[in-house]
Amino acid sequence: MIIKLKLLLPSLFIALSTAGFASHAEEAELNEDADEMSEMAAKPKAKKSSKGKRKQEGVWTFKMDNLRASVGAYTDDPGPSSSVDLFGAASGKMQTGAWEFALGARVDAQTQGGNPDFTRGKLDYGENYARWRSDELRLTIGTQTVLWGRVDDISPIDRLSRVDLTRLILDKQPDRRRAVPAVRMERFFGDYKLDAVWLPVFESAVMPHTDSAWHPVDRDRERIIGLGSVPGISGFQIHDDEHGSGGGGLRLTRTGGDIDYGISAQRVRLSLPYYQLGAGVLTGVHPYTWVLGGELEMQMAGATWRAEIAWNSDIPYTTTAAELRKDSGWDWVLGSEFFPGDAETRVTVQLAGHKTNANGPILDRDEWHALTGEVEHPFSEGRWRMNVRFSAGLDERNVYFNPRLAYLGIDQHEFFVAAHLFSGTEKTLGGYYEDKDLIELGWQAKF
Repeated sequence: MIIKLKLLLPSLFIALSTAGFASHAEEAELNEDADEMSEMAAKPKAKKSSKGKRKQEGVWTFKMDNLRASVGAYTDDPGPSSSVDLFGAASGKMQTGAWEFALGARVDAQTQGGNPDFTRGKLDYGENYARWRSDELRLTIGTQTVLWGRVDDISPIDRLSRVDLTRLILDKQPDRRRAVPAVRMERFFGDYKLDAVWLPVFESAVMPHTDSAWHPVDRDRERIIGLGSVPGISGFQIHDDEHGSGGGGLRLTRTGGDIDYGISAQRVRLSLPYYQLGAGVLTGVHPYTWVLGGELEMQMAGATWRAEIAWNSDIPYTTTAAELRKDSGWDWVLGSEFFPGDAETRVTVQLAGHKTNANGPILDRDEWHALTGEVEHPFSEGRWRMNVRFSAGLDERNVYFNPRLAYLGIDQHEFFVAAHLFSGTEKTLGGYYEDKDLIELGWQAKF
């Protein structure tokens, strides 16, 4: 018997109770997270000539980019009781003439107490590339972060990025993406931009430790997210099938008008695994799919409206007879961002949906709708910020709720307390993790 689990990107972060948003209109301390997307959508400006800048050409500059430490306590027994997460990222850059070079690395460490427990540390690459640029063209070769799309957090066309699932959805979307080996050409024509990306080497998602509370396979309790109970998998090994190219895509966008829009075509292998059960091994496979997408953004009625829709040629699913099939399907998101009242409170709301054109009854959820959102309010002259992210399934009970209070009174530093609360039916993300409610204390610094 072969059983497959669909962990497609929008399905995981929308239909299965995904988390909030990294808005395009965030305040200065969060703009660093959104800069990657805005930079990719904007035309590079001509370099200004100045003495100070000329002195820096040909000289490497290194800095610590980001540091984070958090301690968490799980509120349910039995199972994991505590967790500690540490993260640090550093980079170096050099520019000489039309050339720019970057080096980057990051280190992640986690430890989990209770049953099961583990400790793990991993070193990974960041952005390491050589880039040549002019006023109309930018060519980048090396590991880089590629984020496509306009809607917040759960873009249906964001398929070229490498997902970081180490902390599931506890962090905002930009912090859940890693650099990936790529060759990228960005060509600018006035208000238009043509973006072409090729992934010569496939890199699958960065997964949690197999004993982590956030892993999508629970061998101790013999469960797989999306399928529920799967007897007999407690002794199975977990293997990821990584080989070949990651695919590529083309995207044409237009910005600067009353309505910004874009179209894209991708032939990609999805970063998140689709698990196959058989012969004592759980194998995460990454089938190719065509993704044809459309997007738009506009200002209307005092709000920013964003929408995306994507058609997928090959969505894998499993029939009730345990037969693997692939059929086409749709993912779509309609979102609005606005500032009610005193204009300091920011509200983001998104309605998302998915449909698989399945042939016959299947084990996967072939259709669902979800409402996701975020409310953010700074107070005490910006020294404090209250933030609430939420997601609710509209077809089945499937809830994620994430209140967070942060102190920002020290420049470049943030101290926070947060809760991550899950609830839902058996096959949803909220139901799978409903005994993993977490209270978290942490600190982070961005430089």
